[in-house]
Amino acid sequence: MAKLENTTPDIKKIIDVTYEAVINCYGVVAIANLEATRRSQSQKTKKGKAEEGIIVKRKSDGTFALNVYLVLAQGIKITEALSECRKSIKYRLDRIFPKLCREVNVFALDISAN
Repeated sequence: MAKLENTTPDIKKIIDVTYEAVINCYGVVAIANLEATRRSQSQKTKKGKAEEGIIVKRKSDGTFALNVYLVLAQGIKITEALSECRKSIKYRLDRIFPKLCREVNVFALDISAN
């Protein structure tokens, strides 16, 4: 079980907790690779550079907000999958960094046929 943090969290730790929460969610194939998407390639980051699809925005009061970009499986309810991912991320972050996570935004960037 993770222990509670009282200081401003490290971005790497936020990304790690977010990755752990997302990768086990139903319908999630991968964290989207934003750089590859910008170059019109279809690379996915099931393992490796998850930070490319997880954007942490620090606020001046020590809190933070997240934007998470996902690749989802074909044939699922997209809104339901995104909602459940958002809840999972928020729950885990609130347990580790109480009252520091202001918002979590989750987006479907691609649908995978695999």
